[in-house]
Amino acid sequence: MKPPDWSRARRIATRAEASALDHPLRSRLLMACVRDERSLTELAHDLGAPLAKLHYHLAPLLGCGLLTVSRVEPRAGRAVRYYRAVAESFLISLADMAEAPGARFGRELRQSLDDRGNRANLSLLHYLDENGRGDVRLIDPEEGRAARRAFEYWKVLPLTREQRQSLAVEIDALIRRYETAGAGQGGELFLVHAAFAPKARDVSR
Repeated sequence: MKPPDWSRARRIATRAEASALDHPLRSRLLMACVRDERSLTELAHDLGAPLAKLHYHLAPLLGCGLLTVSRVEPRAGRAVRYYRAVAESFLISLADMAEAPGARFGRELRQSLDDRGNRANLSLLHYLDENGRGDVRLIDPEEGRAARRAFEYWKVLPLTREQRQSLAVEIDALIRRYETAGAGQGGELFLVHAAFAPKARDVSR
């Protein structure tokens, strides 16, 4: 039997619920139980995590009501419990999260970018722009002689509202194009991060 609010998005309304979703494995665990009920053994196979670890992370999700036991299948020894998410999707305010969703990936990306091996083929070019102001650009002096393993690009841009919207659409389309093109072709996994936000005027150095 489906939970009563199955067809609706569940709005995360309490700190306990937000805390339960803070851990990336718990988020994956919950979403794995959205379409179908899953046993702990099935979840371990799907998520590639040990049974004991998954059992530990089940408790907060069950405790705050985001996950429910949909049925119990009797068998010799210990009965098999099946779990189901209480909704098809979940809405959570970023203000209620202890850490922004991209923070963990951000730390991993920064660590990789700071690796000396990934910085070896890049240089900072200091120059004057057309208005006579100093500027800095990240460049590859070898320009295509070797496959670039890491790249970081920063630019301060004056953007109107329409330009911001256009830039967001173009960036999304570009990333999706490569996501589609690379599907099923194997290759090394790379973190790709694109972001823009209003520049803070007073930044501590």
